[in-house]
Amino acid sequence: MAKLIEDGVFMAFATYSAIVILKMMLMSPMTAFFRLTRGAFANEEDVALKPVEERKKLLITHPDVERVRRCHQNDLENIVPFVLIGLLYALTGPELSAALLHFRVFAGCRIFHTIAYIGVLPQPSRGLSWIVGMLVTFSMAYRVLSEVFIL
Repeated sequence: MAKLIEDGVFMAFATYSAIVILKMMLMSPMTAFFRLTRGAFANEEDVALKPVEERKKLLITHPDVERVRRCHQNDLENIVPFVLIGLLYALTGPELSAALLHFRVFAGCRIFHTIAYIGVLPQPSRGLSWIVGMLVTFSMAYRVLSEVFIL
């Protein structure tokens, strides 16, 4: 295990995985912020301290809150596979330069995707960042399968 921690590819994987996981984790407080500032709550217990007549007005959806939630959902759908496939990819022993390219492009794409989603940038900015990130994950999966494919 000590040798794995000293491996440059694994260190790069750990670094960029931590970056995108932290980015994904920040989506929860961002959702809470948007809920509080937009006055849009999802559960009755969230508004239990408010007067009865005000509660119904607060149990609503808001487009900004839903946008952040969809961005978070998209992170879950893309970052989890990246971390799992990226770990397997790092274990195949790729060149450090190739691994860094994969990891950096993916992290950059996910950060830009969030900026484009929350900032409501015009398409195809968000779509392109999503597809490039997905292609990075597919590229790593191809390497894993080509190195260890056994039936």
